[in-house]
Amino acid sequence: MISVREIQANDVPAIKGLADANRRELGFNPRKKFEEAVSQQRGFVAVDSADVVGFVVFRHRKVDLQTTLSEICVREDLRHQHIGEALMAHLIKECTEMSREFIQLKCPVDLSANRFYQRLGFVLHTTESGKKRSLNVWRFAIPPKPTNET
Repeated sequence: MISVREIQANDVPAIKGLADANRRELGFNPRKKFEEAVSQQRGFVAVDSADVVGFVVFRHRKVDLQTTLSEICVREDLRHQHIGEALMAHLIKECTEMSREFIQLKCPVDLSANRFYQRLGFVLHTTESGKKRSLNVWRFAIPPKPTNET
């Protein structure tokens, strides 16, 4: 059974391995990036028993109410089983609790991940030139935090 929890230091080797196995989609990610995500509590992992099978890394910007999703990855043989959706649900829940306005991410236009973001309710904001390929900029509006009015 898959569960999602906050990223921990002992998850870094598995996360780095997943990132390296998906370098075409994610680009190169140094180990230090994931270590910083742990120390700054900026990530979640999906685990099956004790095995990390997916992760999401993000940053809550301080200058505004945007949360930037920098990486999301699910082990290739476990894709299309709602693991990515579970990771995003945790991020959306945290953003809602923190009264963030939206989540933004950039995805190369040629990746199938664009369909994933659209299916989750992200809206294509713009397309911009990247270093090597064009990038779709997706945004997800965070619903207002529920009030406890009676």
